[in-house]
Amino acid sequence: MASRIFLHIGLPKSGTTFLQTTMWANRPQLKRQGVLYPGKERLDHFQAFQQVRGAQQQGTGGAWDQLLAELRAWDGTGLVSHEFFCMATPEQARRVIDDLQPAEVHVVVTARAFCLQFPALWQEALKMSYDGGFDQFMDEAFAGKRRGAWGWSSQDVPAILETWSQLVPTDRLHVITVPPPGSPRDLLWKRWAATLGLDDSRFDLEVSYPNESLGAAQAALLRQVKPYLSGPLTDGPTRHRWVRRYFGHEVLVPQKGARFYPSEKYVDELRRRSVETVEAIERGGFPVAGDLADLTVDCPTTDGPHPDRVTDEEMVQVAARAIEQMIRDMREMTLDRNKWREKARSRGAGARRDPLRRLAGRVRRRSTS
Repeated sequence: MASRIFLHIGLPKSGTTFLQTTMWANRPQLKRQGVLYPGKERLDHFQAFQQVRGAQQQGTGGAWDQLLAELRAWDGTGLVSHEFFCMATPEQARRVIDDLQPAEVHVVVTARAFCLQFPALWQEALKMSYDGGFDQFMDEAFAGKRRGAWGWSSQDVPAILETWSQLVPTDRLHVITVPPPGSPRDLLWKRWAATLGLDDSRFDLEVSYPNESLGAAQAALLRQVKPYLSGPLTDGPTRHRWVRRYFGHEVLVPQKGARFYPSEKYVDELRRRSVETVEAIERGGFPVAGDLADLTVDCPTTDGPHPDRVTDEEMVQVAARAIEQMIRDMREMTLDRNKWREKARSRGAGARRDPLRRLAGRVRRRSTS
């Protein structure tokens, strides 16, 4: 079994995609430093959590079993990372820690200021199954009505720390704060590397891609599109690929719309919960990489752009730019398709000619024999 294992449990929208993408692309470098990031693909760590929470059967060759098998065959440091582990129940968390024995398990929590978290959480919910506005989302989250990855349960740092602190010693429960906007791009990675004891001088950070946010008007347009989704676009995996990734990340995000923040009426509650989060970390005595002040950053403005207040004219402008982008994408795809069709026709014609040539050759040989 790996002698030491770092279990990165999130939180969602706390730089996890950046960290996971960087580590996955640099797995050879990790191995050279004695660190195994197991799995055949990065998604295996999400599937591992699915098995832990009961969506896949335990002990049937599922993703969690497969990761465990790799970790048991490794004698250095192991690493498991998915942000949904923070939603594990106390019973599920205990099973995870028990399964990782006898390794020395370290649990890592990455956390970010709530004024930045909640716009990101709403956007992720909107890209998938949620159809409500931003203010409605905030009301539901504060009332405890939002469950799962995009609700308060995935952001309740004091409760999450309480769950995992029952299972690992205080000095093995690490908190990494996400730097505020404008910080050096590699600062989160440096905090991560310091926590894991990595020499980060040889890692390629250019392999990761930023999981950027939608602007206020772009998010408003996406919300207007949602009721018109039909057919296969209502299927979860299809919606994830084409609504979230293509329309959201490839068409709308590049427009670089104005960043938005929660409305004024939520500022005091966000501040209160931020203070409670910092107090829980300090009270627990957990090792911190970064600055706890990163978690109490207030919203820079509450009277700026807001997706619930976007005008029809603003949405039309966003939609026009999106349509132009999609026309260009379709043109490029059509040209590629036609090019490959022409190549296929050429190969097919050549294949049809070859037997005729062979037959003609045999006929000539027989006629001369």
